[in-house]
Amino acid sequence: MPWRPANVVTRIGSRRPGTRVLKAVEELERLYGVPRKRGTGAPPLETLIGTLLSQNTNDQNSYRAWVNLRRKYPAWEDVASAPLKSVAAAIKVGGLKNQKAKRIKEILHHVKREWGAYSLNALRRKTDDEVMDYLLAMKGIGEKTAACVLVFSLNRDVFPVDTHIHRICNRLGLVATKSADETFRAMKELVPERKAYSFHVNLIQFGREVCKSARPQCMQCPLFDECIFDRRHAFADVSANSSRKRRTGQDFMVIEHLMNYNR
Repeated sequence: MPWRPANVVTRIGSRRPGTRVLKAVEELERLYGVPRKRGTGAPPLETLIGTLLSQNTNDQNSYRAWVNLRRKYPAWEDVASAPLKSVAAAIKVGGLKNQKAKRIKEILHHVKREWGAYSLNALRRKTDDEVMDYLLAMKGIGEKTAACVLVFSLNRDVFPVDTHIHRICNRLGLVATKSADETFRAMKELVPERKAYSFHVNLIQFGREVCKSARPQCMQCPLFDECIFDRRHAFADVSANSSRKRRTGQDFMVIEHLMNYNR
């Protein structure tokens, strides 16, 4: 079935969702600045496989898995022809090694059959919907992974949603959804034009420093008055007595690493 946006929640809280999203975008840009992409972006195949490696693990381990894989097999044809166990061993640190190794090899064989080379650069000529439909037809590729290819490699104005961004968007009352995929489809209509990359990157940093899963630092939140999280006052009391420890010097986007690694 072709990828299409889900129905958007028409009204949440005191603001229409689009207005609430704009407020969140502006506040996070005041807090963190407007992020800029480094370099020209990784090729689409690199982003696809790099994002696949990031599934169900943290950024540090997924990046280590990526580096190990590329050091052992500098060319994609080397990965495609390598024994499955050998590829799995190279990416072991990223978790789910056998499943991910199998998916990677399947993707590489599919791409080679489809395009005659280990490259997805032909996607640059396709529309967003065409790219989504093509990538989602691959086993193991979901909407977040496909969206990352669009935004990080094809420079499209698309807003990827993982489980953390899904959590934050619901806490803030931007959407009322039950899954990351539902949030992705709903936010497609709400994120201001040309702000998808900025909002995505800043929300990830916001989720790590302030709107944490288990112990959100609600007292530090610039969106406290906009938030509908029912425990925000309780967490504000807790965070008021703790110092804010902001992460510094950490590249939190594994895709950003791919733009500069070994190039």
